[in-house]
Amino acid sequence: MMVDHTSDIWEDEEAPEAYHSFLNSLKSGTIKYFDVNEYEEIMDFLMDEGDYETMEKVLDQALNIHPDAIPLRISYARTLIGRGEPGEAIRELEILVKIERNNPEIYMMLGSGYLMLDMPYEAGNCFGKAIDFTSEDLDDIFWRIGTSYIQYGDISKAVSYFERSFAENPENEMVLNDLGYYCDQLGYADRSIYYYNLYLDLDPFNPAVWFNLGIAYNRTSQFEKALQAYDFTLALNTNFYHAIFNKANSLANLERYQEAIRNYREYLKFDPENDDGFCYMGECYLNQGRYKMADRFYKKALDINPDNDIALFSTGIIHWVEKRYELSIDLIRKAIEIEPETPDYWFTFARVLVDAGRGTEALSAFKKASFLNPRNSEIWINYAEYQHNVGKVKEAIRILKRGIRHNNEDAAIKYLLAAYLYETNEVKEAEFQLETALKLDFNRHDDLFRVYPKAAQNDAVKKLIKSYKPLK
Repeated sequence: MMVDHTSDIWEDEEAPEAYHSFLNSLKSGTIKYFDVNEYEEIMDFLMDEGDYETMEKVLDQALNIHPDAIPLRISYARTLIGRGEPGEAIRELEILVKIERNNPEIYMMLGSGYLMLDMPYEAGNCFGKAIDFTSEDLDDIFWRIGTSYIQYGDISKAVSYFERSFAENPENEMVLNDLGYYCDQLGYADRSIYYYNLYLDLDPFNPAVWFNLGIAYNRTSQFEKALQAYDFTLALNTNFYHAIFNKANSLANLERYQEAIRNYREYLKFDPENDDGFCYMGECYLNQGRYKMADRFYKKALDINPDNDIALFSTGIIHWVEKRYELSIDLIRKAIEIEPETPDYWFTFARVLVDAGRGTEALSAFKKASFLNPRNSEIWINYAEYQHNVGKVKEAIRILKRGIRHNNEDAAIKYLLAAYLYETNEVKEAEFQLETALKLDFNRHDDLFRVYPKAAQNDAVKKLIKSYKPLK
């Protein structure tokens, strides 16, 4: 069924007079003469309203009356681009550019058309000419070029143009909003925060910008500031339910679990089928050691979505704590089947397998976890400790040496390696690892003695520790 958009804005008092005259002629089936400027005025209004169907009717009539009018032919090319026909648009624009060589609008549309055809080099040349021939409102040209690159999928390029637009006009709210959003998309959370705050200096009453600022603060672990941003969001729009959800996440990150639970409950009133909401409530209870309550909410999450990997994994942890190892293994394995590239799942899986006495499987899981996240020294330490506990000290040393390649600034892994090296009487290398560990973190030197108590009786060890003891 086709929707008649014209009826929606028939009585629009802001519509130009020519627009109403055009509609009257359309209804009466007659063709009324309008000059080029009037047609442009009508089409600009329709574009702002998003009524492209009526706009094409206007354009067809306008070109029949004024077939050589450059502004109308530019509008025709614009509709071709809007319809996804860049090749046709470019053919029309290449004719027009020979007539008006200094018209930046023609080059802008050529650039957009070439991007749609995946011809970025040609697009860049056209955009460059559009900039060269623009004498005023450069900030708008830069912003529009950036928007074209967003549609093309090159966010980095887009941001570079948005920043040029910002340099021309630091108070352009659209540019500031786009910089805030797309810097966040690129992972530049600090820059995102900077631009969002500049926007809010100009317009502090935009709830969506406060919400996005909260997200950026969360990414940088500034949870208190995120809370403040979400509170402003809700003060401006009490129905901004996602702000309640994100506020709960921030509270949970601050370990304010009871407050977080209250906010999750509030959010779930509006979105009762959100399995993540129930799952995160379960996390709050789990972090408080309230396992029965945690299990209850994980089950609610799984009733809604049996493939919620976090709920499966976390329920597996509860069973692990309760020493119901086989149940734990089954649940964590299901979580891994859903998200096989999550290193924490494999690491925990390995530790549960160790406790269940399934050593061969545990070794395979440790290996997978260390491959997925080699910069997590805790994985290498647990992996090595298991080998050490089953009497494979040389293998434990080999594992720790591999781990140090990725964690050379981690003192804990070096202290453990030093302990195992002393145990196997590889004194020279043990002293080297101990010395580097002492340089990194002297305060952890007791780790050596907990693993290899005999080291406390070693004069060379005592001397080395004394030489690195900080002065009071």
